[in-house]
Amino acid sequence: MISKNDYDYSQSLDDFRFFPAYEFDQLARKTKLRRAGKGQRLFFVGDARENLFLVQSGYFKIEMADQSGSFYYMDFIQHGTIFPYGDLFTEDVYHFSALAMTDVVYYELPVRLYEEYSLKNPEQMKHLFGKVSRLLNLHELRVRNTVTSNAKDRVIQSLGILFWEMLKSDESTLPFKLTTHELADMSGTTRETVSRVLKELKEEEKIQISGKHVSFLDRDYFYQYTK
Repeated sequence: MISKNDYDYSQSLDDFRFFPAYEFDQLARKTKLRRAGKGQRLFFVGDARENLFLVQSGYFKIEMADQSGSFYYMDFIQHGTIFPYGDLFTEDVYHFSALAMTDVVYYELPVRLYEEYSLKNPEQMKHLFGKVSRLLNLHELRVRNTVTSNAKDRVIQSLGILFWEMLKSDESTLPFKLTTHELADMSGTTRETVSRVLKELKEEEKIQISGKHVSFLDRDYFYQYTK
């Protein structure tokens, strides 16, 4: 069972606050505190979906590719987030893999018990529906990104989505390193194109890059790509 501090932290999050005390206690008893080093794989595509994961600190990257390698999906999971909730009630295996982008502290909890308690709790189900709706909105934004024919716009839109998804209003620098290869995969273009666009954005003082950490200097410029 997790410590009192971990118990209080988890209970304060929206993903748990609708559970009655008894049910939350049952979940807490089966929850384990874990640590993953940077570069460690949390699970692979096709592994049995036995657990949900709640990130206390650090960042995971989730990724999925088709067998040909022609289609690729990538996203980032930040602290205070439980995942993968998109597969709740529907899947028996993970349909993507998860990799630690930084050193990560996280909680591991049994997905079946979480599902069981959620199904009989209307407020909890309403909360989960809202999370799935927000996830759908994000994917709709990404679909809009991929159908844009201009490669430069796709790169800028991908940066804009990261800016919108990963940073708070008082933050300007992504908390993990972003490679040109990753940004190319997100944008559906080549690393050479990404490098050229990043160079132009730096010259225009839209971004700053130090040690592969991207800082957004012109927030309004990128915000327009998330509307």
